[in-house]
Amino acid sequence: MLKAVPRHMDSLALLVDLVREFLGTTPGSEQMAFDLDLVIEELFMNIVRHGRGTGSVEVELSSASGEGVQLVLRANEPVAHDPTMAPEVDANAPIEARRAGGLGLRLVRGLSREFRYEWCDGVATTTVVVGATI
Repeated sequence: MLKAVPRHMDSLALLVDLVREFLGTTPGSEQMAFDLDLVIEELFMNIVRHGRGTGSVEVELSSASGEGVQLVLRANEPVAHDPTMAPEVDANAPIEARRAGGLGLRLVRGLSREFRYEWCDGVATTTVVVGATI
């Protein structure tokens, strides 16, 4: 299931609807929907806040092996900005010793079994697989 949405925070409501439409009411879909909502919100908002591109963002959901869901976000970006390369946050460090940011990507890493990024010809593609493994 593919949907292009405006590169604006108001599009989050459209993405929540996309997740619900994709998952339907299958058993266990509530937890999967919650996890996907968190991952999509973090990655999409990073594109909105930190991306330098214009135009819409394509969001694609598909079934992955092992009862998971594959999420792909594609956006036109003039330069690569790989979220998978962001440094890990030491959540055990005192708050005054930490730099701002990074906790959302920690959440994405924790909820996903696959997290990768590719930039080619001005298009950034982030792929995440959320859910059970084989």
